Amino acid sequence: MKKSDLAKVTKVEALKHPNWTMGAKVTIDSASLMNKGLEVIEAKWLFGLMASQVEVVVHPQSIIHSMVQFEDGSIKAQLGLPDMRLPIQFAMTYPERLKSDFPRFDFANYPALTFEEPDTETFRNLALAFEALGRGGNMPCVLNAANEVAVEEFLNNRLGFLQMSDVVEQCLAKMNYIASPAYEDYVSTDKETRIKAKELIN
Repeated sequence: MKKSDLAKVTKVEALKHPNWTMGAKVTIDSASLMNKGLEVIEAKWLFGLMASQVEVVVHPQSIIHSMVQFEDGSIKAQLGLPDMRLPIQFAMTYPERLKSDFPRFDFANYPALTFEEPDTETFRNLALAFEALGRGGNMPCVLNAANEVAVEEFLNNRLGFLQMSDVVEQCLAKMNYIASPAYEDYVSTDKETRIKAKELIN
């Protein structure tokens, strides 16, 4: 959708994901591309990467869930139907792979897999996530806390779809930056950001 159309998106419309069946919070994060931003931050910590090593592409069919490019340029991709039961099962049984009766992916049913560059000007949450990751410290914590409040308010019809990004951006600008946060700093950052986000909305 264009930005002018997104400004009018309702909760009911945003909750209609074409491929995935997820909870309301994750579905709205998906619609706003915040889920991709959070996954970029996760990838940095899980795999010891720099932000510049992580790239996001929009894949409308939701079949390829991740790709890794190696130093020689080759790429390995993880493919599967959009069903969270499989990754959850693998996470719980790792390193084993248990037999399942889940539906199998059939290439014949997906003759074309397409990819697009994300529109970070329209869907600003992804750009804000990269900004928070680049700044480091407690900024990703600010991003997450502000987004959780913004999504809750959107789901309660007190905030517009595009306004969620406004709240996150303002919190990133207004909250105190802590370069090397301890656990207690994360706890206080989360609490104070939620208060600030609600103040901005009200």
